[in-house]
Amino acid sequence: MELHYDITKQDFIDFNLNYYNNNAIVQRSIRTMRIATAAIVILGGSALMYWLHTLTPVSIAVYVALAAVCFWGTPRYMRHKMIKNIEKILKNAKNKQLCGPKTLTLRESEFELSGENEDTVYQYSAVQRTATDDKHYYIFVDEFSAVIVPFSAFENDVQKQEFYNKITANIADEALKC
Repeated sequence: MELHYDITKQDFIDFNLNYYNNNAIVQRSIRTMRIATAAIVILGGSALMYWLHTLTPVSIAVYVALAAVCFWGTPRYMRHKMIKNIEKILKNAKNKQLCGPKTLTLRESEFELSGENEDTVYQYSAVQRTATDDKHYYIFVDEFSAVIVPFSAFENDVQKQEFYNKITANIADEALKC
């Protein structure tokens, strides 16, 4: 089976958003950041107001409200910052091969991804897990790297299912399949 498709900037952003939304370590870091930011605002603001002898119920309410904004706004801010960083990465000339036309060829015991400045062969046994969203398959070949395959690469649902079966054949743990 040979698939021809283009990886766009949005495909690469979608991959990173999928990782951002579904990785337990990332989510734990966001939760910790939310709690720490809110606590610093409340405790720091209250301590400052106490030190300045202006601690009042109104100032406490203001800091609690500010802490709530920080608590609820941190994930949105981090997501926005991540997207901006990805866009910077993609603008770098060294990363030109991340997007553009790709050819994914499935063979008997391996698959090959080729494109601009890229020609990589993977054994099916190298596939650690797969993930999906509403537009893509992500074939993880290590903890952080994945081959992005947009659903638009498939002619029909039968070809899409054949691809999925071939790629996931060596993944024993069903939880690691998308």
